[in-house]
Amino acid sequence: MLLKKRFDEKLAAFGEDYLLNGTTPYKGFFQQLDSGRMSIYLDDTERAMLTRPALFLATSADAVIAQGNTIARDGRTYSVLKMSIQRVAGAAVAKIVILA
Repeated sequence: MLLKKRFDEKLAAFGEDYLLNGTTPYKGFFQQLDSGRMSIYLDDTERAMLTRPALFLATSADAVIAQGNTIARDGRTYSVLKMSIQRVAGAAVAKIVILA
């Protein structure tokens, strides 16, 4: 699908490198979640358990990511709290991952 191809091209050109489970390299777009945006993705109990700010990651739909995996970025390791696949017309375009 054209939209997935365009997203993957942007990832290749501008995405930040990260390691999934310490071994598999991927690229993605990271953003720190403030408390307002965190409430969109996490409930009150999940937010209360966080010891550092959560991160939002948009990555390729082909990335093999599951809840409980780890992602290493800039010398820090994050755990995958939630993951969803973003689809357009039934085709997977990207994965959205919430990290803590």
